[in-house]
Amino acid sequence: MKKSPLFLCLVLLLFLANSCNLDSLDFNKLSDDLNLNPEVVAPLATADITVWDLIHSANNNNDDVITKDPTTGLVKIVYKQDNLYTYNVRDFLDFPTQQSLSADNKALGEVSPSDVSVSRKVTLQEMTETLPGAVNNVAAFSGQTIIFQPYSFTGPTVIYGVNPFSDFTSVTLSKGTLEVKLENKLKIPITIEGILYDKTKQANIASVAFANIQPSSTSTQPFTLDGKQLSNQIEFRLTKFTTPGSNPGTVLIDLQDYFNMTFSMKDLKVSAGNLMVKAQTLDESKGIMSFSFPEADLKAFSTVLKKGTLTFKSTNTSNLTGSINITLPEIKKNGTPVTATIPLTGNSSSIDLAGANINFASDATKPYNQVPYTYTVQVNKSSTYIDYVSTQTIKMEVTLTNLDFKSISGDFGKQKINIAQGVFDMNVEMLDKINGSFKLTDPKLNLIIHNPIGAPATVNLDFSATNKKNESVALKPNPFNLPVPADINSGTKTETVTFNKSNSNIVNFIALPPTGKITYSGLVDFNSGTTPITAANPNFLDLDAPFSIDLAMDLPLQLQTKDLAFSDTTKITGSDYDKIETADLVLTATNGLPLDIDIQLAFVDTNTHKQIGVSTKSKILTSAQVNATDNSITPVKSTNTFTLTKTDLENLRKSNSIVFTGFVSSPSAGTSVATIWSTSKIALSVVIKSKVNL
Repeated sequence: MKKSPLFLCLVLLLFLANSCNLDSLDFNKLSDDLNLNPEVVAPLATADITVWDLIHSANNNNDDVITKDPTTGLVKIVYKQDNLYTYNVRDFLDFPTQQSLSADNKALGEVSPSDVSVSRKVTLQEMTETLPGAVNNVAAFSGQTIIFQPYSFTGPTVIYGVNPFSDFTSVTLSKGTLEVKLENKLKIPITIEGILYDKTKQANIASVAFANIQPSSTSTQPFTLDGKQLSNQIEFRLTKFTTPGSNPGTVLIDLQDYFNMTFSMKDLKVSAGNLMVKAQTLDESKGIMSFSFPEADLKAFSTVLKKGTLTFKSTNTSNLTGSINITLPEIKKNGTPVTATIPLTGNSSSIDLAGANINFASDATKPYNQVPYTYTVQVNKSSTYIDYVSTQTIKMEVTLTNLDFKSISGDFGKQKINIAQGVFDMNVEMLDKINGSFKLTDPKLNLIIHNPIGAPATVNLDFSATNKKNESVALKPNPFNLPVPADINSGTKTETVTFNKSNSNIVNFIALPPTGKITYSGLVDFNSGTTPITAANPNFLDLDAPFSIDLAMDLPLQLQTKDLAFSDTTKITGSDYDKIETADLVLTATNGLPLDIDIQLAFVDTNTHKQIGVSTKSKILTSAQVNATDNSITPVKSTNTFTLTKTDLENLRKSNSIVFTGFVSSPSAGTSVATIWSTSKIALSVVIKSKVNL
């Protein structure tokens, strides 16, 4: 065990050491067990010792704790404990490890077949066979050039069959256009009227009328098919055919001359039916997927994922084949929105989201906890007829799995960090030898806070010091605002919060002194104010950054004390001091230390745990004088005697250990402040006088 300077000086009182100069005395070589076999009765010793020498001797195990100001030389205790408190910021908020973002069932809506077209050619030959009256006589003049006589047919209806449409058997149309085109390849003008008729539905599709169409001319008429129900079985019912003939001119009669009618259905939108669909892209759909957090009050504005997997799967109730092409514009990787192609067959598709950025705040009406999506359905061309109804649905099942968040911004709601009670020990050996109390006039306790949490918070801390008598003093620091990073990219905010004599009870806190333990606890209260949290002014959190509090105590030895007791104990052995009747230690000192020092010896038997006796308390050093104006120190020379009486020596012979106690007081009986400079000196001469019974 390292000896204190008090003990090392008091060893001289035993008069058992050889005459020496204290400048060359190596205190480290003294053992705990001393062999007391005196040979010199009146040794003489001198010493010229600085305060820094004494401190190092007393506290050699913690040289870094007691230090001195490199500029002024002021001695101070500097204690630092890194990571006094640490907090895993991943415990600040609860995050899901998986999430379902499934969209609602979506009706597929109308689909389209290919545009369809069929034609019906009616030759002059067929007209002579189907139309009544004079036109029948034209066949007799085949190959001749004659005047084509006027002709008029107004009924009854003549039916001309038309080939069925090939792309559907029956459909219900929400939209569509029918174009009827008449091409006149006869050598005479014609007027035609009739009806396009659905044989299966037994309904008129369109009433057609073309007037005075000249030879080698065409004419087209459009008709709407909106809301029509059609089959592919149609015919044309001719109700009128007239011509003015060629008079006065003549024409060559060719029975293969004709008129042709083309029936074209375009831009069909089918809401139901049996059809072959063409390859097409259905109308774009948009929607919102809601994101749920375990924290009920959490409104997330954005996040960066450390890892995660986005999986898509479709459910399709129709007979369509193809894929869903989905875009999540507010989930981006490397600045590019996430897209996926999802088969309508029900197979899944996955995307790695490591490093992805998610913006939950794109919707101004609800700027949190949701992401928009857009998608289109790419339909493949069907090779066969399929039954289809526009109310048939698809559904996207979107899941996020293996989620690990890197950072998040949002409105975190009211959150708290409870700092559970902890204990630390300053581990200053010199303080462990103290009994009584002292007062440092300008102590400081610094908290070095490392905070990655971007949310306003108030910190309430409780520190309590307890001494060996279980007496406690609270530090009572004022609440303070937590230092907060400027933004998510600023990293951890490090700032020092200082408690001093003007904002806390630190003077009394340190005066205990805290040789038993110092306990701490506290509460960090986030978002307790009324300032709105918005996407422009968010809370934010880097989940990989540490939250910690370091503690540093800066205790300059500017102290005020009265009868502060330092104690140390050493064992004694030997059998040759029964001849010593009395002994005096005469100390003549020039003391540059502003402290009065008294000593007292207690003689104990550690085997029986009894105190056998105690010496008289005696002054050995008189305090230097302190100038109250400029705090300058004037050394004081004094001579003091410490005496071991005959009774003391008898008690010494009965004991096996001695307790050395030094009593320290600042100037003016403890009413003035003693500033301890490392360069202050004590010039000491010791004369030992003893009475020996030979």
